[in-house]
Amino acid sequence: MRPAVNSLHRLLERLEVPVGGLVYLHTSFSRLRYLELSPNEFIDSLLDYLGPQGSLTMPSFSWNVDPSERPWKGYADYFHGHYVFDVRNTPANIGAVPELFRQRPGVRRGLNYWWSVAACGPLADELTHAQEEVEHPAGPDSSFGRIQHHGGWILGLGVTLNTTSLAFLPDFALQNRYFVTPEPLRGPVIDEQGRQLETWSYWVLPESVRYIRPEAVCGQGFEAMRRCDHEGVIQFAYPYAAYHERALSFGLPSPWWEALP
Repeated sequence: MRPAVNSLHRLLERLEVPVGGLVYLHTSFSRLRYLELSPNEFIDSLLDYLGPQGSLTMPSFSWNVDPSERPWKGYADYFHGHYVFDVRNTPANIGAVPELFRQRPGVRRGLNYWWSVAACGPLADELTHAQEEVEHPAGPDSSFGRIQHHGGWILGLGVTLNTTSLAFLPDFALQNRYFVTPEPLRGPVIDEQGRQLETWSYWVLPESVRYIRPEAVCGQGFEAMRRCDHEGVIQFAYPYAAYHERALSFGLPSPWWEALP
C-alpha cells in the first residue's frame, strides 16, 4: 500500500471515524492534494478503511448548475429553472469525488430530484430506495433521515464547518416549515430504465440554503467534534446524532440560521 494511502487511514483514525460504520462525506478534493492521491485512489482508500461492513455515502446533487459561482447561485438557478434529473447521466456537479463515486460499480444513486445521495456498502439499498416517493427532504424516509436513523457520521475534508447536508433535519423535528415551499412542487426524474417519473416534494427555499449556518451548532463547545486540520485545511468528523441533539436543545427560533437581510 502506498504511504499516501496510509496517511489517509491515519487521518481517519485521528478523527475517530468508525471502521465498519456509516459515513457521509463532504469533501473539497482540491484542498487535499497533500495526500498525494488521485480522486479514485482517495475513494479506494476510504472504502478500504471502512471495510466490508462499512457504508460510504456522498451527496450526488445536480443543482449546482453554475459551479463558477457560490453554490447557492447554482441552487437558485436550478430552483427557478426547468431541469430534468436523469439518475444515470446527470452529473453530480458538486465536486470531482462525488461525480466519480456515483459512477462506480456497486454504487446506488437515489431518485431524488433535489437531494440525490449515492451510497455503497451494506446500507446502500436502504439509503437510496424509493427516494422518488419522499415528500419532505428532511423527513424520516429521506436518505438524510435514514442516515440519521442508522447512526451516520459526518466527515468533512477540506470543507467548512457550515457544510452538512443534514442541517435541515432539526428544523423538521422542531416543526419549522418556513425553510421549504408551502406545498410540494413537481420535479421530473428519469430512472435507471429511462422512464420519466413525475415526482412531488417540498423544495428547500434558496434563501434557506444560502443563510443556514450549521457552525452555530457544531462550532465552539461542540464536544463531539473531532478536528485534525492540516496547514489551514479544515478536517473534521462527528456523529450526526450529537449534532442533532445539540441543535434540538436550542429550540426555536433556530440559532443556526443567520438573520435574513
